[in-house]
Amino acid sequence: MLASSLKRGSFSLSSTAALLKRGKSDVTVRKTTGDVLVGRGTYGRQSWNGQTATVFGCSGFLGRYVVARLAREGTKVIIPYRGLAEYIRHLRPTGDLGMIIPMEFDLRNPKQIEECVRYSDVVINLIGRNYETKNFNLEQVHIEGAQRIAEISHESGVSRLIHMSSLSARTDSDSKVLVTKAFGEQRVRESFPGANIVRSATMFGYEDELLNNIGKNKHFYLTVNNARQKLRPVCVSDIAHAIDIIRDNEDTVGKSYELYNPKEYTRKEIIDLVQFFIREKVWHVDAPMWLLRLVGRVADILPYHYTSQHEVDLMAIDEVPSTDPSVQTFADLGIQPHTLELTALQYIRHYRPSQHEEDPMEPAGYKAFRKTPVPINSKDIVA
Repeated sequence: MLASSLKRGSFSLSSTAALLKRGKSDVTVRKTTGDVLVGRGTYGRQSWNGQTATVFGCSGFLGRYVVARLAREGTKVIIPYRGLAEYIRHLRPTGDLGMIIPMEFDLRNPKQIEECVRYSDVVINLIGRNYETKNFNLEQVHIEGAQRIAEISHESGVSRLIHMSSLSARTDSDSKVLVTKAFGEQRVRESFPGANIVRSATMFGYEDELLNNIGKNKHFYLTVNNARQKLRPVCVSDIAHAIDIIRDNEDTVGKSYELYNPKEYTRKEIIDLVQFFIREKVWHVDAPMWLLRLVGRVADILPYHYTSQHEVDLMAIDEVPSTDPSVQTFADLGIQPHTLELTALQYIRHYRPSQHEEDPMEPAGYKAFRKTPVPINSKDIVA
């Protein structure tokens, strides 16, 4: 229609209106507030899908993957940060011009939090710590901070709140980190009815503290309890994918999710796997728990972070999914999580000796990992 109008030298309003009609996929109706969000432009990074999201904790490990995924789909993303702007400048290129908006904030300042969520219809709280600092203790981060963000988001008319927690969060846990996260979940539920709680197992990826710590400390890697800790490591891109689906699907309002690897590993098995991939022996030393906790207590006094007694406590706690039937998993979101065996190599290949740098995953004739491959979407792995 437009082509024929151009040939005739005329440009009718009806012909352009026919081209500007929106499809159902361009319209989002929020179940909690009834807000109607209409996208503009073609779908993708160089458009706006009508949604604005605030991502607290954007400078962390998971944050960069969440921001990149949202921005790639045309979501306007507000990225609150504390400290220097250089800490989040790597996030700016993930979105189109003007779609990534940095805002300085303090977790203890309600006015600044309100400014960060004022124009958002989705708030994602990824803030979390495994140790205390001179500025914040665990209660201030996981309980008071989470409650403050939830209350202000609710008062500001935010449609959706997604709160990140831990798979092992229990009020009766031996770890103060996990206890405070469990109480933080309760405060969020009370302050923001309909909030989503996402409990993740230990994540692995390019910037992780699981595979990279083993590879980096391959000559002297400390463990406790003979490395019998049970873990369910999950790829960070799968967690970001799950959060994106929860944000976009109104049927997920108010639900809790536990995201973990269907297969259980001991820390010793993960060490052996890394050892196999990097073609070099990992020398792990089993230390007494009391000794590491003592070292952690001393390290907590130092001005810079090296380790902490709270991180030592986490080394001895197994990751066990809950038995609550109302809690959903990857399967309910239609996600097939990446397997550790088929994806770990890309994250730790650089720890190999130079003569093995270009070796394939398996040595010649080795058949341990020759199984039905899981489809891997590279865009989900590399943000």
